[in-house]
Amino acid sequence: MNDIELYNEIGKNIKKARHNLGITQEKLAELTNYSLSFIANIESNTYQAFSISALNNISKVLNTNMASLLPKENYKLKELAFKCAYCSYNCKIPLEVNNLLQNIKDLTNKKIRLTCPICHKKIIF
Repeated sequence: MNDIELYNEIGKNIKKARHNLGITQEKLAELTNYSLSFIANIESNTYQAFSISALNNISKVLNTNMASLLPKENYKLKELAFKCAYCSYNCKIPLEVNNLLQNIKDLTNKKIRLTCPICHKKIIF
């Protein structure tokens, strides 16, 4: 994503958040102490650069956080693969699920037992 696309996507998210609150561009400009033209340019498809500080100020007025105004990247989930010791089935677990299981294991100090979808035997994680 290039800079223009990035700023345009953030502008769309700001506009959506503003609409969800039912406030006008004029009111957002007033509450943030920015000019109406600055707010209008951010929300339009023109290239309007702005600072992190401005984004933070706008997000506070919109009762949200900066991260919610950033575009959502479509990252491919990385997978962790392990093989069943009984039937050699290759099981793939998304990295996020693996991290969650590891956290549960660390918190409970217990091993996690999974069931192989092929041979239905218990696999200790």
